Amino acid sequence: MVAEKKSDDIYVELPDGLNRAQVMAAVERAAASVGIYISHIGGYSRKKYPGSVHWHFKRTPKERGLIDATYWDVKQLFWLMIRHREPQWVHSMAPRLRRALAKEFAAPVG
Repeated sequence: MVAEKKSDDIYVELPDGLNRAQVMAAVERAAASVGIYISHIGGYSRKKYPGSVHWHFKRTPKERGLIDATYWDVKQLFWLMIRHREPQWVHSMAPRLRRALAKEFAAPVG
C-alpha cells in the first residue's frame, strides 16, 4: 500500500553562482513583495539536508497556517512545501510566492 502524500513540493529554479547571503536577501524581498513575513528561520532535516536553510512564512502572527521553504546549497535546490491540510490562504499564496522568488532569483546578481 502506498502512503498518501501529505504535501506538495514546488521547486524554484536558481541561477548559478548565488551564495547563501544572496538567497537570504532575495527570500526576504520576495516575502515582503507578496505581503507575508518570515516567522522562523532554521535548518531542515539536518541528516538529510545538512547545512540547509529553512523558512516559515505567515500572513499574520495569530493566523493558522504557514508556507515552508528550504534552500540547500549543496545541490543548489530551493523549494516550497505546502501541506494539504493548510488553510486556503496558503494554497493561494504559494504560487504568488514562487513567482516572486523566481523574479528575485532572475534579477542580476550584485
